[in-house]
Amino acid sequence: MIETTMKKVLGTYEDLASEYYDPIRHPTCANFREGSKYILRKSFEKLLSKDCWLCEVGAGKSLIAELLVKDNVALDRLIITDLSASMLTHSKQWSNVGAYILTADATNLPFASRSLEIVVSSLGDPYNTHALWKEIFRVLKPGGMFFFTTPSYEWAVSFRGTNSGEPFMLAEFELLDAKHIWVPSWIYSTDEQLEIIENEGFLVQEVVNALICDLKNGNLSPKLLSKDGSDKSIVTGYVSAKA
Repeated sequence: MIETTMKKVLGTYEDLASEYYDPIRHPTCANFREGSKYILRKSFEKLLSKDCWLCEVGAGKSLIAELLVKDNVALDRLIITDLSASMLTHSKQWSNVGAYILTADATNLPFASRSLEIVVSSLGDPYNTHALWKEIFRVLKPGGMFFFTTPSYEWAVSFRGTNSGEPFMLAEFELLDAKHIWVPSWIYSTDEQLEIIENEGFLVQEVVNALICDLKNGNLSPKLLSKDGSDKSIVTGYVSAKA
């Protein structure tokens, strides 16, 4: 890790992997995961409409594998990737039932151009850059679909504060050993995100939000509590097609 001029210690998801999915240590992450799952489930008929290769990038603990298994769909055409090998260990179980597990950068995937029909990124804010959208456009076949979710800009503004029009670029984590680290977290307004997506050649078919009231598992993180009530968006999803 390195020290920034802002005196913030920059880390990676390797630093977080052992505790990231602990809902007691990191309830906000658990809430975001549930919100992302809510959005992907709403779009899941689209995922199941084709007999095709499906890749989940930056997956960590794969949401798509969980949803496919719940719907009794085989995993033999699912590829699960993450840049962090330690994060990928949370998906190791799925390799025993047919899924392919690969350590790979979401912005530099080991696939031929125009080779995939569907790509999914759940909570892809750590790598939500132009390089990501260029790479997903490259690997998708014409007409291929990209399902992308991110913590909502509405939540980022209310929790992280205003940022003079700049994207929110860092997320803070307090680790079990009491150390604080920051990892990349690129969160844009909906209009800015749509511009990024469309500039790379995608057609946005749908924008979906998960609200606080859509979370049903309890244990709401204090970071999600809002004076505006339970109708506040916490996760935003974009369903895009390669033109």
